[in-house]
Amino acid sequence: MPERSRVKKSAPAPRMVPQRFARQLILAMREVLGEFSTQTLLAAAALPMDLPDDTLDRTYTFDSLSALNRALLTTYGEAGGRALALEIGAAWFVHMASFGAFAAFNDPLFQRLPDTTRMEVGLKVLAEIFNRHSDQRCTLDAQPQVYRFVVHDSPFVYPDAPNPACALLAGLIAGCMSAATGGREYPLRESECRAGGAEQCVFAISKRPV
Repeated sequence: MPERSRVKKSAPAPRMVPQRFARQLILAMREVLGEFSTQTLLAAAALPMDLPDDTLDRTYTFDSLSALNRALLTTYGEAGGRALALEIGAAWFVHMASFGAFAAFNDPLFQRLPDTTRMEVGLKVLAEIFNRHSDQRCTLDAQPQVYRFVVHDSPFVYPDAPNPACALLAGLIAGCMSAATGGREYPLRESECRAGGAEQCVFAISKRPV
């Protein structure tokens, strides 16, 4: 009998974010770490020294973002790297706030809405921007005491990453909450992470401010 032909399985397409998202993240790193330290991290991650383009072309790979996160957490250690990542993530949101959908946060009528309403709107807008422009899929689960911001495929997890690994996203979410609620801070933690074996990364945000 003739041997059956073997069907090769094609490798999955690399997942991407827009060049602009990566550019804004690296600009935030420059602000927090300085130019020299940022260049050092880019070199450690084997990434180009030049800034990514300021376009929405979805061509910056998840692998590049995870390599950058690895360089950050390896260079500064788990505790120090996470602390810096939270600060960088908040600065990252300041750059991402240039997206028109976030403009409503500055509307006086929006600021008169209840805090929980502004929080929910802010989280939904953030999730929608990632869902629309990148391969990072996000959903929001509203519970009585907390919001659960679920990232189904975080680009910041890498093999052997510490658990949790996505402090850059935690800082970004915290920055979004602060902007939506006029500067208030809310307890936030990554309660589940793929680095620890979870199916997705979950950020639990308390509805009560600090």
